[in-house]
Amino acid sequence: MPYNNLSTDERKEALKILYSNAVAGIAVSVLVSVALVFAFDISNENINHDKIVWFGIIMSVLTLRTIDVGLFLKTQKSNKPYNTSSYLSRFSIGCVLTAMSWCGYALWFHSTSSTIEVTTTIAILSALAGGSANILSGSRFTAVLYSFTLLAPYSFLLMLSSDHYQHILGLLGLTFAFIMIASSYKSATFTHSAIQLKNQNRELLNEMENKVEQRTEEIYRLSNTDPLTNLLNRTAFLKNANKQITDNPKDPFALLFVDLDGFKQINDSLGHKVGDKVLKEIALRISNVCNQQLYKCRWGGDEFLILATYQTKAELFEFANKVLQSIGAERKTYKYQKWVSATIGIAMYPEHGDDLNTLIRSADTAMYHQKRMAKGNINIYSDSLKLKQEREYLLSQRLASALEENGLRLVFQPIVDSKTSKVTSFESLLRWQLDGENIFPDEFITIAEQYGLITELGLWVIDQACIQAKKFSHLQPQIAISVNVSVIQLQDPDFVTKVLKIVNTHQIEPKNLHIEITESVFAEDKLTFLTAVKALQKQGFCISIDDFGTGYSSLSSMLDIGVDIVKIDRSFIQNMDKRGLSIIHAIVQMASSLDFMVVAEGVETIEQANTLTDIGVSHLQGYYFSKPMEVDFVDAYLHGQNKLCNYTNLHKYLINLTD
Repeated sequence: MPYNNLSTDERKEALKILYSNAVAGIAVSVLVSVALVFAFDISNENINHDKIVWFGIIMSVLTLRTIDVGLFLKTQKSNKPYNTSSYLSRFSIGCVLTAMSWCGYALWFHSTSSTIEVTTTIAILSALAGGSANILSGSRFTAVLYSFTLLAPYSFLLMLSSDHYQHILGLLGLTFAFIMIASSYKSATFTHSAIQLKNQNRELLNEMENKVEQRTEEIYRLSNTDPLTNLLNRTAFLKNANKQITDNPKDPFALLFVDLDGFKQINDSLGHKVGDKVLKEIALRISNVCNQQLYKCRWGGDEFLILATYQTKAELFEFANKVLQSIGAERKTYKYQKWVSATIGIAMYPEHGDDLNTLIRSADTAMYHQKRMAKGNINIYSDSLKLKQEREYLLSQRLASALEENGLRLVFQPIVDSKTSKVTSFESLLRWQLDGENIFPDEFITIAEQYGLITELGLWVIDQACIQAKKFSHLQPQIAISVNVSVIQLQDPDFVTKVLKIVNTHQIEPKNLHIEITESVFAEDKLTFLTAVKALQKQGFCISIDDFGTGYSSLSSMLDIGVDIVKIDRSFIQNMDKRGLSIIHAIVQMASSLDFMVVAEGVETIEQANTLTDIGVSHLQGYYFSKPMEVDFVDAYLHGQNKLCNYTNLHKYLINLTD
């Protein structure tokens, strides 16, 4: 394998072998030179003088070679790039000159040498040639040429001698020369192969290390970044943020909780693929606003967290405004340029908490409070919000206990037939009294949703409603119970199965359990909720839309579902003297066309009841008939209400008879 066929790294490796062995080779040459020149007793002054001249020549060659070795070792230590061909040429020339010097010695002093000197000389040359096979194995050409130059010329000279002894020595020398040439060739070939194999192993090792490094980076990326946006994921963000607190406990920072406004409508109307593009674009915009010192992550869904350092609150507020402006800025890339905005809640360390969980919860509270006030703005956590947060946390703990200890109860408000005033169903309403304080449903239902209790709470309500419905099973016609179901409950893929299990346990017919949902659920994920509602209707449950007319895309939702009951919101009843009456008329007309029942909520006076009855509203509900009552009063109410209905019907019969 020629030296030129080696790669640059392999040539360097071969040079290292040559130069590292050169020190020993030069040292041997010096010792042998001294022995040849000064060991034999030479009486002839001319010959002695000639040997001194030769000694000077070979010492000069060896000195130059020593200098060359020193230069190479210095270059190696400096790690500077060097020309391998130049160094190899210098090394080879030095070796050949050394071989020529030795050969010259043998030829120069052959005629005056004794038999012992001739024998010693050929032995020394053979020994030098034998040693060169390994010492010069880094270069095949140099090793072969060195062995040939050392032995071949002098061996040929000895073979031409008339002295039989010298003739034999020449023959042996020439034979050994060819053996050394073959050995040098083989040794150099083996060395080059070893160098190549070593280099291949090194390349393989480097390749494996690179693959391991790439795989490690890939594992890190997968485990620490959000696959959609390439921002940090929850785990990585929490790790980095906690490290920030640990490493710099005295340095203030702010946590920004960014929640997108209008994103769900984009998902519903344009699809999840477009929604994913929007999230990627939002992540890019946030990254462009944030510098390298800021941690940012996709917290989940359409929520993002940013950890930002700041000097003053004014600087922090300015940065938050930049985030808002960047998210809401128009882009020509999309047809829906004004497609999404954001609301930001901010909590500051250590002012609003000295641990990350508290800060995230505080920023989240500030954000949700701002959403309720006015979307698309910034809200910094405050003491009043802190008190509210503490109350919410306390209520969440006590609510969990109330579920376990049956500390909650249902009250029931009747829904009556507008013509006969007979009760046709009851709406079950959840109540909670804590330490003498009545906690309003609007407050504790929101807490249940935020703290993951709403699913368990909703199933408990359905279970209790079924217990009451069981008590009505002997009545004719049977009285149904309606229960309110939240958005989160409908998102549960096993919700229908769970409700069926409860109904079957209490042996209640599904038609006697009305499921009330608000129109607003269709602003979240219309397809998911339609699937759940259709599945409930298929099992025989009646579906009622509560607070109709105040939610999201009312008519569209009603047509999609094919509802059984529509409950007109109380706001229209209270404003019948204005535009409310026209809206009620329209709903009643739709009811007759689409075959659903209409219930008017919030009926408080006899005038309202009569007007609604005259319009054609089939069922009424409100304080005029009864406030929500405790379960112990339901039977008494029904008994008294039946007597009243019988008296009213008798009175009407007598009037008709008189007429």
